[in-house]
Amino acid sequence: MVDLPVYRWDELEEEVVKPGVRRRIVAGNKIMLVVYRIDPGEGISMHNHPHEQMGYIVEGEAEFEIGGEKTILRAGDIFHVPPNVPHAGKVIGDKPLLEIDIFHPIRENFRKK
Repeated sequence: MVDLPVYRWDELEEEVVKPGVRRRIVAGNKIMLVVYRIDPGEGISMHNHPHEQMGYIVEGEAEFEIGGEKTILRAGDIFHVPPNVPHAGKVIGDKPLLEIDIFHPIRENFRKK
């Protein structure tokens, strides 16, 4: 029999990454799901990591830069960040951004110590 874990949104701890940027995290054995809520005008500065990342924009809009190229991401868009490629994003417009990211392997630096 397989243990089927179910995570309840309202039971997941919300972490404040910095003012205006919050996230909730669920990790399996080899993948990690991170849900970000980012306020208008806020964002994530340019960075890179050895993890592969895929993201889905649930609501809102953001200017996203990956590997030196900029684009606008809107609700329904999916993006892919290969390992070690610099990327950043900033919310534009007057609505918060709700984004779901999946990382492989797990970002150990995101885990609570």
